Amino acid sequence: MPFANEFAHHKILGRFVENPEVKTLLESCREPVYPDEGTLPVCEVERRNWKPKYVVAIDGSHREILYDKGFPGAELSFISIANVLINVDKLIVESSKATIDPVEFNKVQSAYTLTVALPSTNMVREGFPDSRTSFRDAWAHLLQNTRPAEKSETLQETYAALLKNKPTDSEQKCPLMDLCLEKDSPRPDYEKGRCGCGKHPAFLSDALRIHERFSDTGSNGESFGEVMRVLEHLVLVSYLRHMERICNESGTWTMFEDTAIVMDGSLAVFGHPAWLSQAIKTELARINDLVKEKTGSDILVFGIEKSGRFFDHWCRLDTKNKRDFEREREAAEATGESPNFVVIEPGRLPKKSVLLVDDSYIKKYVVPSESSKPHGKDTYYGRPFLYKTSTGAMIVGISSILCDDHDDRSKAGLDQFPRLPDMLDLLDLLVSMRYPNAVIPLIAAHAEAAIPLQMGEKVLDKLAREHIGKSGT
Repeated sequence: MPFANEFAHHKILGRFVENPEVKTLLESCREPVYPDEGTLPVCEVERRNWKPKYVVAIDGSHREILYDKGFPGAELSFISIANVLINVDKLIVESSKATIDPVEFNKVQSAYTLTVALPSTNMVREGFPDSRTSFRDAWAHLLQNTRPAEKSETLQETYAALLKNKPTDSEQKCPLMDLCLEKDSPRPDYEKGRCGCGKHPAFLSDALRIHERFSDTGSNGESFGEVMRVLEHLVLVSYLRHMERICNESGTWTMFEDTAIVMDGSLAVFGHPAWLSQAIKTELARINDLVKEKTGSDILVFGIEKSGRFFDHWCRLDTKNKRDFEREREAAEATGESPNFVVIEPGRLPKKSVLLVDDSYIKKYVVPSESSKPHGKDTYYGRPFLYKTSTGAMIVGISSILCDDHDDRSKAGLDQFPRLPDMLDLLDLLVSMRYPNAVIPLIAAHAEAAIPLQMGEKVLDKLAREHIGKSGT
């Protein structure tokens, strides 16, 4: 790391260029493979011009703030989760007007936003031995005290239901970690709320193992990224379970037929709490079986990846074909220059193109792998589909997996993507003209959840300064 006002010199670049080991490493890397246009598995999807009454959009944001009045390197994490309900009929009416009335347009949506602060690096709460224990307690109480909707169950109750579906019961480190002297103590007893040795409190949320990534020696952005994503997925499942209870009480199940739920990002959980994705898959299948019995139709839940490898691949297919890449490589070899990705002709793919990808396609063209385990098997509870909307927006959707056949990733048939025609109709209906490759519900959710960088940091820093250490006054 450089000292303050110390800058790197350009001569180091020459050392990289001249280093034979660097050249050997780069030469050993494989170049990507591109599918032929004739073999690209673009499929026809019969549509019915469906539109829902409501769309629920879920998005989250987190921001770590240095607290320089605290212990050295102290940080707080601020997290927001937005759950936005959009009335589609009102949206269409207001959007079609020559002049937008802000007051009326605001009636299109209603939002529930969870905002919370959690102790991070070197932030120790009164009565707790260290910052990790402070975080564990605050994280557990957040789940216990949060309800995503009026009269809904708490996120703790949703999480407890998912915990019953945990696919493995592997041994886990004592949540006290460095503080616990009983290194060989058994796994925590969550029913009694004590760790293995019985001396310290344990929480159901400890099973997510996020505290194991928690550090007092650096920023915990990755830990709180996991917290944010877990909250998003718990809100999704809690909302579905709330809908289930309402329908049970009313005896009418049309709510599931008229409502679409879209998540910003993948239907996947990564890192320490990755097991949650398999538990969610089991819960979605249970809810879907019940809804399908009552209505004859699947639930509509999907995610949208706005960036990443699938999105890059989809955009590349739209701008160049296999022969373009070959010509580019041949020209580079003739001139001795490294090939660059240059757009040849945007819009190669026809509008309304749909690409359903199986495991072999993904491993050949998107994420190279020779593993026998299907891509995303342990982390995704959805499958990707690629769609170019009627307006030309490039969308990577993640369709929820609702039964075992949907989870057979060796194939990619239309029947493995539940309510795919309805998803495509919805994307065509709600794609944004203001932002490229974006849909209105997620724009609305992001607007509710996003924490502004500069202004947000100043406001949150002032909030911390005015309140930290005042609990006893």
